[in-house]
Amino acid sequence: MELQKNSLTPVELIDCLGGMTVQGVYKALKAHNISTETTQTRRKLVPPKGVRKLLEERGFVYPKQNISFQIVKGGVGKTSLSFALATRASHYGANVLVIDFDQQSNLTRSFNIEAREKHVWLNIIRDNANIKEAVVAVSENLHVIPSNLNNSRLDVELIQSSSNFKDLVRDKIVNIRNDYDLVIMDCPPAINKVNATVTCASDLIIIPINPDPYAMDGLEFTLAELSKIQKDFKLSFQYKIVWNRYDARERLGAVYMHELVKTEERASKVIPVVIRSDTSVKNAVFDAKSIFELPKKSVIREDIDQFTKEILGINIWKENQAKNPME
Repeated sequence: MELQKNSLTPVELIDCLGGMTVQGVYKALKAHNISTETTQTRRKLVPPKGVRKLLEERGFVYPKQNISFQIVKGGVGKTSLSFALATRASHYGANVLVIDFDQQSNLTRSFNIEAREKHVWLNIIRDNANIKEAVVAVSENLHVIPSNLNNSRLDVELIQSSSNFKDLVRDKIVNIRNDYDLVIMDCPPAINKVNATVTCASDLIIIPINPDPYAMDGLEFTLAELSKIQKDFKLSFQYKIVWNRYDARERLGAVYMHELVKTEERASKVIPVVIRSDTSVKNAVFDAKSIFELPKKSVIREDIDQFTKEILGINIWKENQAKNPME
């Protein structure tokens, strides 16, 4: 990625650091000896390494999590959210590995990776490739294990495998796991062995839903399957639900949102960020770009930014900083 594609401006750091002024951000950067870089248009940018150093110097600890995006229903924006989270988290200095398990390889294409000749997960579980050989660097701190149509045989391969099913994904990534804060896994919209073994390797499962009856049915099927896997393998993963492509003008949105949060237990699983519907997402996908590369600001940029801060724990950390401000 070019500099402007994966860096933050000092202004973007203001909210992250608890409402500091621009001058305050520059003062903090100088105090911690963090350099900014200047683009051809004279914009000041803080590269991911600098953002990470600033946050860590101020006490922020990056989480170590394996995160999978899953739901039986297709077309809810699971892949676009995987891409958005991975990209924005890397802007905030997180070291991110993305694994595309979906044979359709839409996530791989989102990163503008030509994967027909690349190693994919099928090669890894067949021991035809070392996992390090499959990693493609998108930027210094954002890497991808791509997918292609070869992964259409993954489910059959897993059924026939003599390896320990429960630990198959965890065991394969163990040699590179310490290189990353987040491992983000995008799954096909199905109930199958691929998703089950990814579930066993997940610390957090994010279930995106749209406010429509088919997505709600998909949610219930997905939760039932996750509950079964959790019980069968005695797992302790967490799951969270995120509203995606929400349009306040549509009456069904309010109806289904109320239905989802009517019990305290289910309401506690809903991430407190709504990803609003925005046509700029389609434009970004068509151009194989992040929404943060588009010239115009949009509501979804704000939503994805807040979503990323929730997953990284920046919002909670910021609240704690406000209660106990640093000098």
